[in-house]
Amino acid sequence: MVLARTRVILAATLALAGCSGSSVLTTASLTGGNDPAAAAAQPGPPPSDPTSRALQVAATSARATRCGFYFDPEKLKSNFLAAEMAQGAGPEQLQKIEREYEFTRASVAKKIAEDPGYCTELKTQEIKRDLNRHLAGDFTPAPKKQEPQQGLLAGLLDEPVEKKPWKPDEFFDDIGRTPTQR
Repeated sequence: MVLARTRVILAATLALAGCSGSSVLTTASLTGGNDPAAAAAQPGPPPSDPTSRALQVAATSARATRCGFYFDPEKLKSNFLAAEMAQGAGPEQLQKIEREYEFTRASVAKKIAEDPGYCTELKTQEIKRDLNRHLAGDFTPAPKKQEPQQGLLAGLLDEPVEKKPWKPDEFFDDIGRTPTQR
């Protein structure tokens, strides 16, 4: 299987080297890294405007409350609104931000209350990370999760490999078999 992957990679490398206009072959040219359209499609940092910050902090507050984190939701909200005021939000804009915050917090709380298995270990780790950031005064939205890579060789390199326990007595018996016989 490794030999087959190596052959595919080598064939793709040679094909791309022969087709390219320049003699320089880079990893980016093999994986699609030089494509401007692919670079434009890559997600950038999430927007950080008052609405997106309110949505992020309110959702984190509702999620943390649901999972039993010990913190003061009202203090978090007042610290968030104070930070928005420090960034120049006027009274009318603060009222709008507060309405968005309350609506989001109530909506998220209502939605996740219906799920008895909501607080998984993975979710609580994510909530803890976001809540700690917000309690420390960082109210920016969390960065987006990394998407799987796109490109010519991305699918070939991400194949799951079956892991079998090491059995020294059967090692040499396995060598003569084809992958379908194993």
